[in-house]
Amino acid sequence: MSRHLTINIISTIPYSNLNRDDSGTPKRVKQGGVLRGLHSSQSIKRGIRARYEEASGDISVRSGLLTEEVIRGALQLNSALDEKPVTKMAKDLIGKLTKKEASEGESARSIWLSQEELDTASQYIVDALSSNEEEAGPSGDFINQGKTGSMAITAFGRMFANAPQFNIEAALSVSPAVSTHAISIDTDYFSTGDDLREAQQETGATFLGIAQFTNGVFYRSVTIDKVQLKETWTAFGNPDSKANLEALVRSVVYGQPRGKENSTAPYTLPALVLAEEQRYRVAYDFERPVLAQGAGGFLESTVQELASQRKLSREFDPENFGPVESLAGTYGNLAEEFEGLEVSSLQGLIDDVVEWILDD
Repeated sequence: MSRHLTINIISTIPYSNLNRDDSGTPKRVKQGGVLRGLHSSQSIKRGIRARYEEASGDISVRSGLLTEEVIRGALQLNSALDEKPVTKMAKDLIGKLTKKEASEGESARSIWLSQEELDTASQYIVDALSSNEEEAGPSGDFINQGKTGSMAITAFGRMFANAPQFNIEAALSVSPAVSTHAISIDTDYFSTGDDLREAQQETGATFLGIAQFTNGVFYRSVTIDKVQLKETWTAFGNPDSKANLEALVRSVVYGQPRGKENSTAPYTLPALVLAEEQRYRVAYDFERPVLAQGAGGFLESTVQELASQRKLSREFDPENFGPVESLAGTYGNLAEEFEGLEVSSLQGLIDDVVEWILDD
């Protein structure tokens, strides 16, 4: 059985600006000679993590203010402690992982810890101060080397600049989402109404501005390395670990960037989700932009192109693909395009993926 499984996802994204650059313009990339829409892998990871942690309650914290979190936790555990030595020990603990203090004009160095690790750090300070052992010096023992109980940290990995022995290799590889066809970026002119002026039957707006948006059919992929996941995630095998794995896979499917999500409500159900066991992790590409077919739209061409590439890939190297393969989605003709594959519900696909992860 192979250690990799790739989840391929095709989604239609209507009028939106889910991921923008520093000028507010939707991110884009030139590929195959045309302009494509782009959602960065970082923004997708953030979306997956947010949905997973909301669903599972398995919380982690990524911030440049974790020293304050450790201080607050220690004082909650023992309010009688003197805040000054608590602050010193917390700075020393976090400083072992990253730069202690940002230089003037610099932002604080962001690091990523699970709630369990934050609680352990706070308890370490309480125990040290209660036993007068604060002079023993800070320790990184509140973090396991190469392991964590956080699924999100397991999935996406982390790096500590000052303590590489505590780095974690990501168990998931996440591609950017790129439109399968050429896109245009359109400008929307908007104004902010003034209720009091309207009530007095006066004209004029409080604010005038412009925003930019795009739309398209996007393809992305996520590869799970189950060997790395099992090596890193300390909660593997716990009673609730299966439920957490299910929440992770579901979040992979629904995880999207979140820019202007409330003002555009752009999320749609995926047209296609294809999970494939693989010896070497590979995805598909749309280097040649697809063209609209029939009455219009790029979805039909996109699904057909992916189905064609899947067939050609197996003809090229059938040994790269394992027996686990699962297909789901809202596109109406999936069974016809992917001959020999049964179309299941999303839960059925999730069950297949989780069973593959759990299988030794």
